[in-house]
Amino acid sequence: MRPVIGITSNFNLNDENPQRPQSYLLAGYSDAVFAVGGLPYMIPVPPEWDDALLDEILARCDGLMFTGGYDLDPRRFGQQPHARTHLIHPRRDRFELDFFRRADEQKLPIFGSCLGHQVAHVARGGRLIQHVDDLDLSPAVCHHHANEENAFHDVLIEPDTRLAQIVGGARLEVSSRHHQIVDGEHPGTGLRTVAVSADGVIEASEDYDERFLLTVQWHPEDLLDRAEHLDLFAALVDEAAKKVM
Repeated sequence: MRPVIGITSNFNLNDENPQRPQSYLLAGYSDAVFAVGGLPYMIPVPPEWDDALLDEILARCDGLMFTGGYDLDPRRFGQQPHARTHLIHPRRDRFELDFFRRADEQKLPIFGSCLGHQVAHVARGGRLIQHVDDLDLSPAVCHHHANEENAFHDVLIEPDTRLAQIVGGARLEVSSRHHQIVDGEHPGTGLRTVAVSADGVIEASEDYDERFLLTVQWHPEDLLDRAEHLDLFAALVDEAAKKVM
């Protein structure tokens, strides 16, 4: 039986008809889960929720994928929005953090990309830097393009980490399109930095515990033709499969 991988979804108002809001998921996430033997389960953002509903959703999942999106509300970590901040809908903002914390408490296998990486840190009390271009980092690394096309750059991976074991190396070319980054001076509690870009930006994190909690700042769902990126999803599905054995 395929392990069920719950995948967080986007929630947006329909610009053409605001009375018909949308929940949707980019196909790359579900395609990846299908490809490596999992059963993707899109999790729409509910209009209201409590712990009982969160637990009911989690009971149907063997593992979780926290997906990308626009920016978390910086008031979540004590800041006002930057001029370049593009907020996700408040409904998703509230749900994503509550849902992550509940799943984290239950120690479900979790994999997060881009926004999911940032959610993990903020949910654990960390902070973000809202616009990486404001920093004087050297050497210069392009993390995003104005037209939201992917920016490609390398990340350097710490040895003896789960990430290094999964991708099989110490250097990896990644695809990114983010302007917020984890604040290296205020990361989430219990999250270990396991990869950085050449400019020092935190590109991947793992839980210090032995549990499966891995987050990356890039978009592996855009690079499924590269085995090392698809292997990240395979690692999640393999870990989730232990729950159904």
